[in-house]
Amino acid sequence: MSGVAHSISELIAAVGASYQAIDIRAVAIRKDDSWVNVMAVIRLTHEDVDAARARLAKHAELFSVVKTDSLRIDSFVRHFSDWPDLCSEVKDKGILKMADGFGFQLRQTPDLPAASGHIQWGAFSHVRSFDSRVWPTLTKSFDVSGSSGNSPLIDGHVNHAAHVLGYGDALDAANALCEVNVTTQNPGFDLTVSFPVFADISSVRVRSPDKPVEIGLEWHRGVPDWKVIVCVRGQTVLADAPFRAQMPLLAFNETQTRGNIVSAEGSIRIQDLDPDNDSLEVRLVHPRLGEVRNYSHSVRMLIPPSERNILLEALQYFCRSAKLDDLLVRAYNEQPKKLMQSAAFELHVSWLLSMFGLSPIVLGEYERLLAPDSEVQRASVDILAASQERRLLLVVGCTLDIPKPEDANNLRYAREILARDVFAGTGVNIIPVLFNSSMGGPQYDRSEDHFDSVPIVDADSMKHLLEHLRTGQEDRFFQFLSHPTFGLTPANQPH
Repeated sequence: MSGVAHSISELIAAVGASYQAIDIRAVAIRKDDSWVNVMAVIRLTHEDVDAARARLAKHAELFSVVKTDSLRIDSFVRHFSDWPDLCSEVKDKGILKMADGFGFQLRQTPDLPAASGHIQWGAFSHVRSFDSRVWPTLTKSFDVSGSSGNSPLIDGHVNHAAHVLGYGDALDAANALCEVNVTTQNPGFDLTVSFPVFADISSVRVRSPDKPVEIGLEWHRGVPDWKVIVCVRGQTVLADAPFRAQMPLLAFNETQTRGNIVSAEGSIRIQDLDPDNDSLEVRLVHPRLGEVRNYSHSVRMLIPPSERNILLEALQYFCRSAKLDDLLVRAYNEQPKKLMQSAAFELHVSWLLSMFGLSPIVLGEYERLLAPDSEVQRASVDILAASQERRLLLVVGCTLDIPKPEDANNLRYAREILARDVFAGTGVNIIPVLFNSSMGGPQYDRSEDHFDSVPIVDADSMKHLLEHLRTGQEDRFFQFLSHPTFGLTPANQPH
């Protein structure tokens, strides 16, 4: 929430160019010869009047009409140019005008332009968004003194009127037709006015500490004068510790326009960004209103999951999250198959990969990479092994026999699927590797159909790898993965 209150007139002067229609919903009860408003919601929208009316008409088709002798729920759309007239009708006449000159009598007469409130972001209001977007919003509610929690909508005869129309009670009908969230504990207010500010921070991403911070924005074309300020705070135990940097984001590129809503992206480079200890705060600032949106998070949580934890993202593509939870959190309820010779070989290869600083997962019965809809097998992988620091993922196949060309091609295809579906644009290097227990074979596979060479580690090569481990030459393995045609030489030979 913004720390500074704004009057409604001040807000409209700043962003009123984005408003086109006034969406009015009201619930009234019969009192003598008058209809008295007991809950009304006014939303300002960026739609034109025809679009707003069509939206309300489409919504009304989904629910039973409520127009009984004791209870009415009506809707009305006015052009935003009527806003001064609406304010005058509310304050001077105590009437909330609905369709065809019909109006509900108000139990109070607030001065709307003079009222003030704070701009909030997030789902804090009982008023639902008209366009399913949670925009920063100034929401101002007015209630009859002492009536909160004792709404006429919980009265027995009013509830009966709604109940016979198929609603649970009057509040249920109000929720449906007025698109609010009210309950007997929080029955809403006499009058609530919602003023969205059609500007938002849609995304903040940190690809890696040495790359620019990417920021996505959306705003209404009628109110283009926005500034973005990026603040960096180091590790601290103080909630309001000073920032170590506070920089403006100077340029944006428009990427898409939907109606009057513009989407744009910009980036800013921050030196010495520490993903483990730093946090970012992005502020969206209007020159007259100040901050209307604040987005803050630790840098690590702003890194996309496919880059923040490479191995986890790849594993979940084979073993979905729910099943992974079963295997780890509810392991007592799982019955793994007994190890065969081939499974033991895979397990021992994973030990070897672990000793080279990789984080391996033996996929076991989850080795098949299936199409999500048809369950057709697209490829299979025995082990996933990742190095977060090196931004490297190995897709590993294991066989006790002499490897066949189709073994290498299977791993190539698995790499291609992961590269396109999971790690596109991330910079993660995916390498297929084939382990086997034969001796004297080739150290890579290359076919006429592929330009790359798939590294092959046989029994001889594994002996060399153990020597490299014992002599502290772990990098020799990674050099071999990058250039398998050079071969994996023994530890006592130059490379």
